[in-house]
Amino acid sequence: MDTTTTADLCFGIGDRILEVRGKTTQLAFAQSLNIAKSTLIRYENGDRLPDAEVIARICERHHIDYTWLITGRGSRTEAERYVKIPQFDVAASAGMGAFVDDHPEVEMVRVDKDWLENQLKVRPEDASLIFVRGDSMMPTLNNGDVLLVSSNVEQIGDGIYVLHSDGLLQVKRLQRQPGGQLRVTSDNPAYQPYIVNLADESTDFRVVGKVVWTVHKVTG
Repeated sequence: MDTTTTADLCFGIGDRILEVRGKTTQLAFAQSLNIAKSTLIRYENGDRLPDAEVIARICERHHIDYTWLITGRGSRTEAERYVKIPQFDVAASAGMGAFVDDHPEVEMVRVDKDWLENQLKVRPEDASLIFVRGDSMMPTLNNGDVLLVSSNVEQIGDGIYVLHSDGLLQVKRLQRQPGGQLRVTSDNPAYQPYIVNLADESTDFRVVGKVVWTVHKVTG
C-alpha cells in the first residue's frame, strides 16, 4: 500500500515558491497571485500547501513547470525541460538504400531532456531523427517510422544502426564477427545478409549512429 501523503509529495514547495519569487517583495508577489501576504508567508514557511488555483497562477505567470513546483522533480522551467534535436529530411532505407542529399533540410524538434539523457542515455548533441523507407526491417521497423539515432557509437555491438555505404543510407542490424568483420542483416528474411570487412580501406562504409528509439507509423 502506498502511504505517501500530499505533504510528502509536496515537500519543499515553500522553498520553491521562494525561489520563484526571487527578489520580488512578498506583498507584490502575493498581489500577483490574488492572495494575502500572510497566506504567502505560510506557503513559504511550509505551514500550508497552496491549492491548485494558486499553483496554476504561479506556473502560468512565471513559466514554471508544474511537476517541478509541486514535487521538485525535473526542470524548473519549460525552457530547461526541453531540448531541440534535428530531424533530417532524409530516409534511412530499410531496403536497397537511399541516396543522401548533400544538404538535407533540417527541422528542429523539441524533446524532453530528462527522458533523452536519463532514460535513453543519449546526449542532446548526439541525437537526431530520421525516417525509415522500405520493408527490409519489418516487422521491427515499418515504412514511415521515425528513428531516434545517437551518433555517439564508441563500439559497435549487436543492434540496429544507420549506415552510410557507397553513397547510400541504410538501416540494418549489425553483428560483430571475428577478424574485424560485420554481418549486416535485415529482419525481413526476404533480404539476404552480407559481410563488411572493416579492415578493407577501400570499403566505403561507416556507421552513422545507433537506433535507440522508434516511433511507429500507424497504418490501416
